[in-house]
Amino acid sequence: MPLRRLSIQWKITLLAGLCLLAIVALLVATSLTQAQRSAALVSQASTAMLDNSARQRLQAHAQTQALRVQRYFMDAYQYANGFARLVQVLKARGGSDLRTELTRQARASLAGNPDVIGLYLVFQPNALDQQDSQHLGQEAMGSNERGRFSLYWSQPRPGALELEAMPEAMLGDASIGSNGAAKNRWLTCPQDTATTCMLEPYLDEVNGRQVLMTSIALPLLEQGKVVGVVGLDIGLANLQQLSLDGRRELFDGQGHVSIASAAGLLAGNSRDASVLGKPMDNAVADGLLRVAHPFAPIPGAAPWQVLLELPESVLQAPAVALNQRLDAHSQNANLNSLLIGLGAAIAGLLLVWLTARGVTRPILAVAARLQDIASGEGDLTRRLDYARQDELGQLTHWFNRFLDKLQPVIAQVKGSLQEARGTADQSAAIASQTSNGMQQQHREIEQVATAANEMSATALDVAHNASQAAQAARAADQASREGLQLIDSTRQGIDRLAAGMNTAMDEARALEGRSGQIGSVLEVIRTIAEQTNLLALNAAIEAARAGEAGRGFAVVADEVRGLAQRTQVSVEEIRQVIEGLQQGTQDVVGAMHEGQRQAQASAARMEQALPALQRIGEAVTVISDMNLQIASAAEEQSAVAEEVNRNVAGIRDVTESLAGQADESARISQALNRLANQQQALMEQFRV
Repeated sequence: MPLRRLSIQWKITLLAGLCLLAIVALLVATSLTQAQRSAALVSQASTAMLDNSARQRLQAHAQTQALRVQRYFMDAYQYANGFARLVQVLKARGGSDLRTELTRQARASLAGNPDVIGLYLVFQPNALDQQDSQHLGQEAMGSNERGRFSLYWSQPRPGALELEAMPEAMLGDASIGSNGAAKNRWLTCPQDTATTCMLEPYLDEVNGRQVLMTSIALPLLEQGKVVGVVGLDIGLANLQQLSLDGRRELFDGQGHVSIASAAGLLAGNSRDASVLGKPMDNAVADGLLRVAHPFAPIPGAAPWQVLLELPESVLQAPAVALNQRLDAHSQNANLNSLLIGLGAAIAGLLLVWLTARGVTRPILAVAARLQDIASGEGDLTRRLDYARQDELGQLTHWFNRFLDKLQPVIAQVKGSLQEARGTADQSAAIASQTSNGMQQQHREIEQVATAANEMSATALDVAHNASQAAQAARAADQASREGLQLIDSTRQGIDRLAAGMNTAMDEARALEGRSGQIGSVLEVIRTIAEQTNLLALNAAIEAARAGEAGRGFAVVADEVRGLAQRTQVSVEEIRQVIEGLQQGTQDVVGAMHEGQRQAQASAARMEQALPALQRIGEAVTVISDMNLQIASAAEEQSAVAEEVNRNVAGIRDVTESLAGQADESARISQALNRLANQQQALMEQFRV
């Protein structure tokens, strides 16, 4: 809506309201900006604090896992260290059964530790009791093929102990094992370094399956010199279980725990057990956080490490949750600020509207009085009453002066309109009567014209139908004549057919007689064939009696008998054919006789139909003549009707022209009447 079409009150309200809204919007925008900056600072600080806390928690968890693994190795180390001191005590005491006692003590010690896979005790040659040569191959006493004490008790499953004296070949096997070190590293390391050694994880076959294990080897020292080695083989399956347990404790199982040796070989991996014994992957995937905590599995050993991997999204989940809460709080605060600003704007707009309403109230009062005059049935006797001497007072004064001049003019116009309305009413009544009379005359002429048209159309139809009937009668007469000719020719054909069938019947009877004669001839031939067969049989019998002399005659007799038999068969077949031919001939004779009878009957009926067709032709001729007379009369009647129709059409045209002029006159009178009524209604709105 354009501004110039608004009222003064709304113009004041709109302009003041826009200014108020701009101020409120500026204040609210400033408040929202400051709130967003404060929320961003709080979010950054809280995120950094929570991230640091989560990392410390992760580091503490790694330290806890390292302590668990270290405790596992320390238990084995202390066990091995205790057994080493026992060995030194027994060696120092000596005795003839020293090897037996060491073997027994090793077995008892291993039996009390089901988690240990193997316990070995190896001395340098002649370092135990200087009696290696007396114990060659005594495996039951832990002596190998050279008598060297190289005891190994294995425990493939808890409680099942096996004794073995390790041969020199095993003790000296320096080939590279699965962990990348020499296979006899468990022996050479403590011998060379005179310190406790812990081997890298390696795979070895235990009870028919590959088991990941490690070895802890301690040197036996006398006067600073290594005289032997005590060691343990311990399985690392418990480390895998520790890694799985640690994963469940790590942020509800959302991370992964790995245990790696000093060389980086995996001894535990909660993600994939198939990688155990293999080097760990130092690459860290995107979105993952890895924390490594090194620890010494046993005193003096190279440090192992526990590695924790956790998705950064999990680590940052508390910070994200806090940020979401801060965002929600910030949104609520922003919404409250907007609502407060909106409420202040509405209150200001209401105050501005009330102020504008107070300014425009006198103007509305004057306008209400003008509306009362305008809507009060044009009462020109009323005047505006406004006592103030301001701008509105001047406006009401001059408006009252205008009414003083307008009132007498309207009174004169109302009188003139009364007279014009009476004249228009009389003219409309006369025009209406004339129009009604012309319309009645036009309807009657329309009826006469319609009847004349119908009579002319009927006469034309009668003439047309009579002409068609005459043509149909001539066609029927011609058809009856042609029918007579066809019947006559058909009768002659039937007569010829009957004569031909008589001749054919005679010939068929003659054929039947000849067929009987053929049968008689065949009977004679059959009799001759039977006699010939009998003569040939007798001749064959006589030839058989004659022996060699009659052999040729016998052959001829057999041929003659065969021909006689074939003749009999052929005669029988011909007889059957002749009998079929005779039966067919008899059927043909019967059919021809029946055809002859029907042909004679048809000829008789044709003779009876000829007089009837002649009478039909005569009647058709009479009908044709009468139709020609009717058609001539109908054509004359149609011509007279056409002449009447043309005269009536001329009268109807003149009547239509007069009716149109009468209607036009009536419409003009009605229009004058309506205009007079409208002017009268307009003038009635004014009271003078």
